[in-house]
Amino acid sequence: MVFKEVILLALFVLILGATTYEYGTSELFIHAESRGRILGGVPADEGSVPYIAAVTVGTTVRSFLCAGSLFTTKHILTVAHCITALYRNGSFVNSVSITVGTNIWNSGGQTYNISGNITHPDFDPILVKNDIGFLIVSTDVALSKSVQLVTLSFQNIGAGVEATVAGWGRVNRTRPLSSELLELEMTTVEGQQCAKEVKAEAAAIRLRVPPVEPSIMLCAYHSLNHGVCNGDSGSPLIEVVTGKQIGLVSWGLPCARGTPDMFTKVSAFHQWIQHVINIDNSIG
Repeated sequence: MVFKEVILLALFVLILGATTYEYGTSELFIHAESRGRILGGVPADEGSVPYIAAVTVGTTVRSFLCAGSLFTTKHILTVAHCITALYRNGSFVNSVSITVGTNIWNSGGQTYNISGNITHPDFDPILVKNDIGFLIVSTDVALSKSVQLVTLSFQNIGAGVEATVAGWGRVNRTRPLSSELLELEMTTVEGQQCAKEVKAEAAAIRLRVPPVEPSIMLCAYHSLNHGVCNGDSGSPLIEVVTGKQIGLVSWGLPCARGTPDMFTKVSAFHQWIQHVINIDNSIG
C-alpha cells in the first residue's frame, strides 16, 4: 500500500472487491465519527438543488455510490474516483443508473441508465489529481422544474467565497447511507494556507496524505464538526452569489476535524470539459 494508514478510494475498491458499492469518497474519510455524512448540514429544501444526481448501482436492489451534477441532458459531471469504482474485472458495471428530481435518492424522481463514461486521461488515484469525469446517460434526461442543468463557473475562485455543498452521505462506516439530501454552507480557503493546515493536521494524527495542489484543487471549510464525508464524493460545490458550480467533492482528512475539505476545481478543467462535450456531441 502506498499510504500506510490512509488509502485512496481506488485502492479501497481493490481491497473490498465486490462486497459493496457504497464507497462514496476517498478512504481519507474512513476514520469518520458516527456523524459521518455532511456533518452539521441541514436538510435541503425540496427542489433547491435541481441539478444534483444520485449515482447508484444495481437493478432489483440499488446501492448508492456517489453524487454528480447534470451538466447536459446526457452528461453527469462527477469525480473520476467514483467512475473507477464502477469497474469490475476491467469492465464497466452494466447496472449503473442516476436518479434526478428528488431529495430522497431511493424514492421518487426519475431514474436513467448509464451507458458509458469519460474520465480525465491524467487522473491519478494515488494523488487524487485530475479527479473529474462524466457519466453518459443512455437517453436524454427530461428537464422540468425539479430537474435543471447546472451552470459551471470557469472564473478563478479565491479565498473567502461563500458556497454551499449538498450531498447524501453515510451515517457512519457501518450503517446505511443517509437517504435525505443535506446541505452545508462553506467558505473557500486560500490554497497555500489550506495545504499548510491539511499537512499539519495529517502529521498530528499520523496520516500520510496526498499534497494539496491549489492549481487543480479548491479548498472549502465551515468549522469543526462541519464538513463533507463518505458518500459525498462528486457532490457539487456551488458559489452562493452566482449559483454556479465551482467544485466537486474529492477528498479530505477524516471527517470534519477542523481542516478544509478538498474539491476538484472546475475552472482548472475548462478546456478539457469543452473538448469532451464537443467530441461526445459530434459522435452522439
